[in-house]
Amino acid sequence: MVESRAPKDENTISASALEKYGYCPLSWWLSRSDVKEESEALANGETAHQTAAQDLGTIVTEESQAKVFESIVLWFAIAATLISVIGVSLVFEVGQDVSMIMGVIALIWILAACYFLYKAESMPKGAHNLRYQRMILIFAIVAAVIGVNSVTLLSGFFQPKIAQILQAISLAWLVAACYFLYHSLKRFEHALFKRRKHQVTQPITYIDTNDRKPKLFFSEKYGLAGRPDYVLMVDEEHIPVEIKTGRVPKGPLFSHILQVAAYCILIEEEFGVPPSHGVIKYGNMESDIEYDSALKELVVSKLGEMRGLMKNGNVHRNHNKPGKCRNCSRRGICPEKLS
Repeated sequence: MVESRAPKDENTISASALEKYGYCPLSWWLSRSDVKEESEALANGETAHQTAAQDLGTIVTEESQAKVFESIVLWFAIAATLISVIGVSLVFEVGQDVSMIMGVIALIWILAACYFLYKAESMPKGAHNLRYQRMILIFAIVAAVIGVNSVTLLSGFFQPKIAQILQAISLAWLVAACYFLYHSLKRFEHALFKRRKHQVTQPITYIDTNDRKPKLFFSEKYGLAGRPDYVLMVDEEHIPVEIKTGRVPKGPLFSHILQVAAYCILIEEEFGVPPSHGVIKYGNMESDIEYDSALKELVVSKLGEMRGLMKNGNVHRNHNKPGKCRNCSRRGICPEKLS
């Protein structure tokens, strides 16, 4: 996606400008003018980018809300369990053995839930963390059900009013837990649909949208700035992803490789750890671009070339491909366009 807000320093080059330079130096040079870029492909591409950004934003929002609801379910289920266990403790001497057995079983389940709560909180956030949280819910709810059933089976030996009140409260809490669990599952389902649509399986940590612009990544060392379309967390690595609309090429284009490599440099500068690769998405096709020292040096070299041209202004078309010219958004004002 094009960075909508250019860096204040004239010597700072955006990743999208680097992509234009990789496509054609003259196209990049003309894009620096005040003449607005106009083309049907450009407009369609911007619309497609925004649609994808909105869908990705929906994934993050829905999953965040679902996790909140799951936390509410957890506390409702635990509260219902505790109330049920208290109800069991009111059993008189008659049937005490049965009540103790039911109480012990319920406590075993709640202790198991506490164990999984510890596991969930002591490990990095991710798919395994979410799995443990769901196990907590299951164990806590089962413990509550056992407690409620013990109240029902032994109701003849309870102080009637207190037993009925505790039973009613426990069931109300379980109903509330089920209500929030339903909304949690609906949000996860919606997010899963969007993930399948965009073939995204890893956690999303960053999204570039026009509605709410995220942080602009910046490297003072290289005079480089930019916003990738989104960033995934893959095995503790931040992986930049760039979405390309329009025709699907046979392989990743050179200009797009430069742009993703620039994002890898920015990610490395931001987090202090280089990503192993970046990703270019062409429709349903993904291309992993390995990020290594050679690719980094290539980007730095191209940035040097661009700064040299910015000083002398001696910029020309560097290809003889009519098809590339026809697809260029600066064709209308280009003095060297091919027929």
